Amino acid sequence: MFPRRSIAGRLVLLLGVGVGCILAAVVGYGWRASRDLLEAETKERILAVAAATVARIDAVTSGVEKVVRETALLMDRFPLTAEEKAMLLEDKLRLHGELFGMAASLGGTALPGTVPYVYRGPGGLVRTDLASGAYPMQIMDWYTIPRELLRSVWSEPYFDEGGGDAVMATYSVPLVKELAFAGIVTGDISLEWLTELLGTLPLGSGYAFLLSRNGTFISHPVRDFIMNETVFSIAETLGEPSLRELGKHMVRGGSGFVPFRDFSKKERDATPSHWLAFLPVPSTGWSLGIVLGKEDVLAPVAALSSIQLGLGGAGFLLMLGLVLFVARTITDPLKRLEGIAGKIARGDLDVPVPDLSGGDEVASLAESFARMQADLRTYLAKLAATTAAKERIESELRIAHTIQMELVPKTFPPFPDRKEFDIFALLDPAREVGGDFYDFFFLDETHFCFVVGDVSGKGIPAALFMAVTRTFVKAIAKNASAPGEILARLNDALAEQNESCMFVTLFCAVADLSTGECAFANGGHNLPLLLRRGMAPERLPRLAGCLLGAMEGRHFEEGHLCLGRGDRLFLYTDGVSEAMNEAGAFYSEARLEAELARCAAADDRFANVRSLAMEIRATVDRFAAGAEQADDVTILVFEFR
Repeated sequence: MFPRRSIAGRLVLLLGVGVGCILAAVVGYGWRASRDLLEAETKERILAVAAATVARIDAVTSGVEKVVRETALLMDRFPLTAEEKAMLLEDKLRLHGELFGMAASLGGTALPGTVPYVYRGPGGLVRTDLASGAYPMQIMDWYTIPRELLRSVWSEPYFDEGGGDAVMATYSVPLVKELAFAGIVTGDISLEWLTELLGTLPLGSGYAFLLSRNGTFISHPVRDFIMNETVFSIAETLGEPSLRELGKHMVRGGSGFVPFRDFSKKERDATPSHWLAFLPVPSTGWSLGIVLGKEDVLAPVAALSSIQLGLGGAGFLLMLGLVLFVARTITDPLKRLEGIAGKIARGDLDVPVPDLSGGDEVASLAESFARMQADLRTYLAKLAATTAAKERIESELRIAHTIQMELVPKTFPPFPDRKEFDIFALLDPAREVGGDFYDFFFLDETHFCFVVGDVSGKGIPAALFMAVTRTFVKAIAKNASAPGEILARLNDALAEQNESCMFVTLFCAVADLSTGECAFANGGHNLPLLLRRGMAPERLPRLAGCLLGAMEGRHFEEGHLCLGRGDRLFLYTDGVSEAMNEAGAFYSEARLEAELARCAAADDRFANVRSLAMEIRATVDRFAAGAEQADDVTILVFEFR
């Protein structure tokens, strides 16, 4: 119907796919929202039912606990015969229907060898003596655990053969005299009423079950599970690690509402088709679980989604017909503009653009083509001028870099005929040009001057200020040989008419090559390091002195030291100590001292000043690990021989 790449065809296709996706999203969202709402309502309802059921169970067990504690208190305070104890137990059973049976064993107050037990039989209350027959009371949990722990406990559910002959759980209260076990009073509840209670819950096709503290089924619709299976044995049989973890969470007193696979039906589906709500029973440590099928809840949602899908499909077909009509009204004028766009793309900026009537987006597009032609002509003209200017600037910067590097000495050794000393320096600007510099020269036959400086800022202004500073240093040093005087005069010269407020830090030293005496002064620069053979690197003392060029009339204190054979002075700028890696950490003064100490320990590898300077520069590069250089790096090493 349409050409393979026509706008109309793509419009119909894209809108059809888009609307289809929207329709699917709306239906899907409606289904999901309804499902989530029903799940939330179901969760609240089931959890409410579970909470109410737990409260009923808790009320019964709490009532049993209260009766047993009261009975234990009476028997502890008033000595009773075996007959009186049995009568008291019968009275408690008549008054409290939740009790299935009660027993009492009190050392020192009961007749020898008697443990009266009263329980509900088929025809009424039945008396028996747990100590008169083969009943193994001494090994029963309800007796041994409270006797050893000396505190009240609920026993695990058990079948009381020889006692009440029923599945029950026992609450035991030990009597303690002088920190020793003196007897016990118990109260039993039959677990049959729990099954009846859970069977009456309004759960539809769902069901409820009850686990003991150890995971044993106390109540379950499948009678074979009761007292015969645990949640862990079921998990092992079915090979379900998730059921084992769920069982652990339940017996530890956890609560929740989770998807669930109904193990009672040996269900093996990949996706759980039920929900499980579970809550702990605080008084006994049991756990109540309520299982509800998802199909029962989601059936209304599925019916509603089918209706929505049918109505949406009919609307989708009507929408496609409307899109087809609209697409044909748009494509004709666009085809006319297609040919013009191709000519403009090929560089024909003078092709005439038709004036389309209608004032719609297509007409606006034609106007935009016309404006684009004019803008492209202007842009190409400006681009040509900008490119030429950029190339000119880059060329000038390359020339400036060459000139700057020619301002500092680059030939090493610079004085091969002078054996009294050795010197090496390097300068790596952060940009094409920078503000760092170094210089060295003879003041006379025996006095050698060397300086390292760092101008504030970067780029062309810093480079110009550096050139001026270097020129001043050499000019001033001809008439002033003391480092302090050199810096004082240099400061006054730079501060005069310094409207740009630039400044420079500078370290200046003058060494007497005949004696090793070295005088130095510092204008706010990094303190050099003195490297003596066999000793740790030592920083030169801090002297009075400020930045140069900021204010006239400043005084610069001089320091003096005596260099021995093989002693070195290591001068540098803050581009070394403040070099940063990609994590933003600094190279630091401490790292510099450590690296110099390492190099001193390997003296055979760094026997000359060049190798030492290059090694320190290499450590800075290794530390930066590819991070962009932020500041100029300058190093100068002077060795007295």
